Amino acid sequence: MSLVPNAAIVVAEQSGTLIGFVTIDKTGYLDQLVVEPAQWGSPLASALVDEAKHLAPAGITLLVNKDNARAIRFYERNGFVHAGDDVNPTSGRPVLKMSWMP
Repeated sequence: MSLVPNAAIVVAEQSGTLIGFVTIDKTGYLDQLVVEPAQWGSPLASALVDEAKHLAPAGITLLVNKDNARAIRFYERNGFVHAGDDVNPTSGRPVLKMSWMP
């Protein structure tokens, strides 16, 4: 996988089962935050974002689908602000660029 050499991947396990992960590259781009649905609303996603902030202390950027209101609210609660509009290069869907600065 071409992403792995350029990114840190932090995984969360429970009883030996993967329940979430976050990937962040050396530039501070948060590429993926995935949490198993049974963990939605738990502190897990925020803990993974905190790990990403630790790995990218100068700041983080990310893209989130504009129609994903739940994710946008989550990132706002975790200190991210709107930083512009964009289009996902893979799907062509409209996305919101968000950023976090310490």
